Amino acid sequence: MSINEPEGSREIKELTPAVIAVLAEVHDSFLKFLRRRLRNDHDAEEVMQRFYERVVVHASQLRRQESVRIWLRRVLQSALSDHRRRTAVRQRVEADFARKDAATPPPAEELDVIVCACLYRLLPLLKREYEEVLRRADLGSEPHEVIASALDLTPGNLAVRLHRARQALRKALQLSCQTCPIHGFLDCGCEYTKRLRSRRFT
Repeated sequence: MSINEPEGSREIKELTPAVIAVLAEVHDSFLKFLRRRLRNDHDAEEVMQRFYERVVVHASQLRRQESVRIWLRRVLQSALSDHRRRTAVRQRVEADFARKDAATPPPAEELDVIVCACLYRLLPLLKREYEEVLRRADLGSEPHEVIASALDLTPGNLAVRLHRARQALRKALQLSCQTCPIHGFLDCGCEYTKRLRSRRFT
């Protein structure tokens, strides 16, 4: 059985005192190794957790004549390789999403959402991260690369967050403006919009 098999696919075997002792010795050095390779404490901790899970699940693979340290290094390398594969897949998906988002103009209903006066009342009710990207991208027309850099996001992460923010705002508008989705947001009949129109044409 390979170390790459899903956790939980074998019966868990209790760790021997020898394995526990070596784990205590190598913990700090293994964690430092992961931090150097990944340059991210959160990712290093995540891989370390996966490593411990695999050690427990696959302890039966350790043969008596085999060095515990060599086996543990092999398990750690396996956990690290899997993490990198998952990260690469996620980055490809995010990049693909970002390309599609950049190439596809917002649907008409999203453009309506952007210009509806009601959104100024509803924006503060959204998550702060959603409000910020909507104000900067849709209302402020900031370039996406500038926003992504300012918020420490990848282009894919920004595209996903902006898409979810627009969805959240649309739902809020549909709940707040009962007739707008039917007649068009530009023809919103709420009192707030009526007051804006009256000031605009008087």
